Amino acid sequence: MTKDGRAGRGGEHLVPCLEMPRQNVFIGVKTGKKHPQGHLVYLGPRDVDSAEILRKLKMENRATDVDRRALESFLNGLQAFKIGNVVSFRFTAPDACTLTKEAEHPAFELPNGKLP
Repeated sequence: MTKDGRAGRGGEHLVPCLEMPRQNVFIGVKTGKKHPQGHLVYLGPRDVDSAEILRKLKMENRATDVDRRALESFLNGLQAFKIGNVVSFRFTAPDACTLTKEAEHPAFELPNGKLP
């Protein structure tokens, strides 16, 4: 997401930032960049679990049970949303988070800002 609420051109998978103390931001799996919001582009039929996310983050050997429960809380919370929803989250405890729908979808921009 761009700062003005539009969907960015490039994207990456976002997960809760697991740094201590907990921060209420997403972190990009590839880049490690922090994001206050993200939008859902795929909820697919394939289930993802906390172990898979930790492998992608290269944290499987140093993650705590608290980190695993935090990721499970995040994954469970995603089920309440639809593709396109813009969400943010906040930790309610070190091992639990709440997701909030910020918008139904990212802001749209017409090419050149003009109607045909």
